[in-house]
Amino acid sequence: MEQEKVSTENVPVKYKDKGEQVRFENYEKRRAELIGQGYQEHVGTISIVKANIFALVTAGPFAILVVAIYMMIWKQGTFRAQLSDYLIYCLAIMVSMPIHEGIHGLTWRMFCKGKWKSIYIGFIAEALTPFCHCKEPLRFWPYIIGGLMPFFVLGIGVSVVGIVCHSALITVIGATSILAAGGDTTIALMLLRYRKALILDHPKQCGFVAFTK
Repeated sequence: MEQEKVSTENVPVKYKDKGEQVRFENYEKRRAELIGQGYQEHVGTISIVKANIFALVTAGPFAILVVAIYMMIWKQGTFRAQLSDYLIYCLAIMVSMPIHEGIHGLTWRMFCKGKWKSIYIGFIAEALTPFCHCKEPLRFWPYIIGGLMPFFVLGIGVSVVGIVCHSALITVIGATSILAAGGDTTIALMLLRYRKALILDHPKQCGFVAFTK
């Protein structure tokens, strides 16, 4: 976990785009309110490289497990795929990316006072990936439930459907979605030490800011 200051007083902040500016300014406003109420901030962020590594550690075993369960139940030691299977797989993974972020947003929305006004869904052009940002501070359980919901719905849920329906393709899609949620499972582990805190999405980096009294 990397500890850092989110902003530095009297130093101009450069933004990549208008969306980043909105997120940053919202964070500064929320931060000032919470510190004014006597909260202390604890920044928990992780670099993209570390997030990818820890994703294999935190989510990889679950992906391996669902594939192993499929093989054991259906007595199948290998997967045979046709060209159409590869095309369906690629399409499914591409479609699942915005759905993944939408599930984050839909779940967090249920706990936010501002509902959809508190949810920001954007797109990181250089990484070719969408993202979801919650602008309200949330308690531990609402935040972690929203953070892990894609893991359970697109990962575990789709994998179970594949196993039950004897579909290797669907099972592999589910296993891939589990791996795709590896960043979320990593953040969830980082959050465990802040069960009594208010959690706010970090405005620029992969991670969160916890506010405790």
